[in-house]
Amino acid sequence: MVICMYIMNKTKGQNTMNTFFSITAILSAILAVGSIEDCGGHCLGQENWTMFFIMVAIMIGSTIGTILTLNNEDQ
Repeated sequence: MVICMYIMNKTKGQNTMNTFFSITAILSAILAVGSIEDCGGHCLGQENWTMFFIMVAIMIGSTIGTILTLNNEDQ
């Protein structure tokens, strides 16, 4: 979160919501994959599918938010 706030302050004057949504999408994708990891076979059957689907939903929402908040310099 600190890195996200640093990047948002660094890009002052630009579209900070786009930065926030894109970082959130990337982090939620990493967390989604990490939540279904099964401890290298030691804790078989202990995957967290609920967290996986929540993170996928957040990732999809953040990706849509990123696309919607893009600045179109051509217009």
